[in-house]
Amino acid sequence: MRPNFLAVLAACSVPFAGAAQAADPSPEGTVKTVKFKVTVQEKTSAEFSSTAIARVLNAQCEMVAAAASQIASTGMTAEQQAAAAASQAQSEALVQQMEPSMGMAERLAAEAEKCGDDEACITALVMQLSQDPEFQAQVPNIQDGARKAQALNPDLGPVRYQLWQPQSCSGEMQVNDTYVTSDPGGEGGAGAYTDTTTVAASAKVNHTANGLAMFIETDTAGGTTQYRVSAPVAVTLPSNSSMTGAGTRQVDLLATTALPEILGPYKGVMGKQAGSVKGQNGSVAIEWSSQ
Repeated sequence: MRPNFLAVLAACSVPFAGAAQAADPSPEGTVKTVKFKVTVQEKTSAEFSSTAIARVLNAQCEMVAAAASQIASTGMTAEQQAAAAASQAQSEALVQQMEPSMGMAERLAAEAEKCGDDEACITALVMQLSQDPEFQAQVPNIQDGARKAQALNPDLGPVRYQLWQPQSCSGEMQVNDTYVTSDPGGEGGAGAYTDTTTVAASAKVNHTANGLAMFIETDTAGGTTQYRVSAPVAVTLPSNSSMTGAGTRQVDLLATTALPEILGPYKGVMGKQAGSVKGQNGSVAIEWSSQ
């Protein structure tokens, strides 16, 4: 079996010697407090209903730095893939250069199978092989291939990408929603009604009870930051109906406007940044600041 060194190294994001760094990522285990504000504004209108959504989340997460990598969480760039492919092709050529002839390989395989797990037998086979004229003739090729293999690491660029994961997240969600439902009733307006329900309250949220979370990836060479935000859900707040009076309503931070999987990249390595997402019924704006 031929070991695929390049694929293993690329998958594990092992830093290669000699890569120049444009900037220094934070040491692994560094903790930073990242504050963020999410503002949701939406309005909908249908024949018998309408909504006015106004929600604000003020939160912060304690973020922990993972080890920096040459490869982003989304995978290799086209340039990195090309460098890895070229190096892999060279590696395969060297393996062919270092391989014994088919006859020798078959003979060695047969002898090794006879030895099984007998270490003494295997040692004797190695000694015998070292005296084999065909193997001795191949030794220069093996030594040359080994020297060349040491220089086959592809140039994947500097160690530049760093993931930050949440250690804890907490905050407060403020809600000021209005929901209106109506029914024109039957003939002559019998049974017609209009009910206006309001939710004007706030609640504490965190990563355990409400799923509040954030993930960050910085690119120190490119000077950018991108975010993944998990918005809190299932907050139970007091409500008031014009028809039925006081009650409760479950409210999520987001309404119909969904956040993309990745927000950004934004210019700057953390610090103060802002972004927004527009939906059919409104928008979601987010601001970040790190300490």
